[in-house]
Amino acid sequence: MNQSDLKKKSYLIFILIIGFLGTRCATPQKDLKTYPLTEINLEKVFNENRGLKVLEENATMIHDFYRGGVQEKDEGERLMKESRWEEARNHLEKSNRYLQVVVKYLPEDEASRNVYGDVMLIFLPNLLLADNYLKLITVYKSTKADNKIADAKGNGEHYLSLSLKSVKTEWSYQIKKGFEDELPKK
Repeated sequence: MNQSDLKKKSYLIFILIIGFLGTRCATPQKDLKTYPLTEINLEKVFNENRGLKVLEENATMIHDFYRGGVQEKDEGERLMKESRWEEARNHLEKSNRYLQVVVKYLPEDEASRNVYGDVMLIFLPNLLLADNYLKLITVYKSTKADNKIADAKGNGEHYLSLSLKSVKTEWSYQIKKGFEDELPKK
């Protein structure tokens, strides 16, 4: 190998290294901040979405489906506190149907998202789905629907992992612990 070939290979390696570093620097990095419960929590999500009830037949925009999903979740959780398990199950499952429409079109959770107009919302459809599935495990245990528990756990952990890829919150880690406590791995 002569001096000229060695120089060419050196230049090529140099260009590849600079190219790699350049693309690395230009790639946007995810925000690794973990949001505390004081900043992002279920009660704040409920408060942001209170108001006129969204009916399935009237939901046409993504923010309608998100709001409807949050409202149904709120109702389901209220009914769980009253031990009205079947009614709670219906609302939590309906909430999941709404939220699954949302994640089909907007698959990433965001700590704050402009959903319509100038309105910024805590936008965590994957985390809400995961939390619903965790709550459904309790409902299924109470109604002796044990055959649905494994599916709820699998679905919940799937949506939780999608949420954690986008936004890290103390709330998501509480849900993760809830899945571990409800159904410990064997």
